[in-house]
Amino acid sequence: MAEPATAPRSPLFTPLTAGRLKLRNRLIRSATYEGLGDASGTPRPELGELYLGLARGGIGAIVTGFTFISQAGRAMQPGQCGMDDDAKAAAWAQIVRQVRAADPDVRLVMQLAHAGRQTRRAVTGRPVLGASGRRCTYFREPVTPMGEAAIQAAIAEFAEAARRARAAGFDAVQIHAAHGYLIHQFLSPRTNTRRDDWGADRGRFLEATVRAVQAACGPDFPLWVKLSWAEDARPGIGLEDALRTAERLSALGIDLLEISYGTMEVALNIIRGACPVDAVFAVNPLFSRVPPLCRGLWKRLFLKRTLRRFQPFSEGYNVAAAAAVKRVVPATAVAVVGGLRTLEQMERCLVRDGLDAVALCRPLVCEPDLPSRLQAGTAAASRCRNCNLCTIYCDSRLPLRCYGKARGADHADRPVT
Repeated sequence: MAEPATAPRSPLFTPLTAGRLKLRNRLIRSATYEGLGDASGTPRPELGELYLGLARGGIGAIVTGFTFISQAGRAMQPGQCGMDDDAKAAAWAQIVRQVRAADPDVRLVMQLAHAGRQTRRAVTGRPVLGASGRRCTYFREPVTPMGEAAIQAAIAEFAEAARRARAAGFDAVQIHAAHGYLIHQFLSPRTNTRRDDWGADRGRFLEATVRAVQAACGPDFPLWVKLSWAEDARPGIGLEDALRTAERLSALGIDLLEISYGTMEVALNIIRGACPVDAVFAVNPLFSRVPPLCRGLWKRLFLKRTLRRFQPFSEGYNVAAAAAVKRVVPATAVAVVGGLRTLEQMERCLVRDGLDAVALCRPLVCEPDLPSRLQAGTAAASRCRNCNLCTIYCDSRLPLRCYGKARGADHADRPVT
């Protein structure tokens, strides 16, 4: 009997040794906000069920949604989970045990994040902190530049959250240094305008955080980092900056780098695809209070201009940058996330572009069993159509799910109104 054309022979389904961590295949569930934390940020049991579905669907590693390390670092999303105290760590440990019992081979990685200036004081109950006082054009909150004590506290909070993650049974942690969050703010010349040592060396904060995590977790505990290779603002991070950061991280012994793009100032350029304007007005806390009449007026006067800021969707839009990163850090595993939809493109990332792994986000919201179906040869592409409703509803109190599939969305790169 002939074997399926795609599968066990696909390079996607060969094991990957990424530094100190071995994955059963080269498909990673990229950090995806789940909305399944309670009011305190403690993960709810339903989160374990979500991870079980992903594990049974054949993914090699699951990276949690961005997990706050402190109340000051909490993001705007109401269901965000945290790792800032031992009670939350105990809840996470129960989820890890649940997934391990069902599938001991899937790897579990906790993403640790501090929102920095990309949050609201009404959410954190504390001053909004940043590398400098430059406000985020999306959140528009006053920002308090971090002094030495606040910087050292944040570094220690990353380390302590990582220690808790290891104790809870996670296989690794991923430091979120992308998408405009606090560490990205220190890396970027747009937001790091400091005149002290933390400004003279914009990579110093990330390096200090890595070293603190390594000291807290020990030399055998795997550590991943997520980076944006560029951002929309100028001056801002560009590819050459990302390459230098990658070299620095590789020298520190990072096990895997995940390459992404952008910041929350132009959030749709991180993910690309459709712009569901009416959904934004309905559920986003920053825009839901706009009166209906004003919404209609804004759409008539400003929607087209706004849409011109957004980069169109194209499959694998971060692949070339990730390949450039891999060339300068050949000894470090490099994964890419961003618009990967077909088996052909995913395999090309490994075979042609020299990358070690592929990270998926929206396709797994749409189809948690996509890896298994790709391996079995019963699928050659994701059904995700990039409608971005799942992303927009992250700002609501509803948990993660595929809203586009439920609505029969068939659009990929046009506004949804």
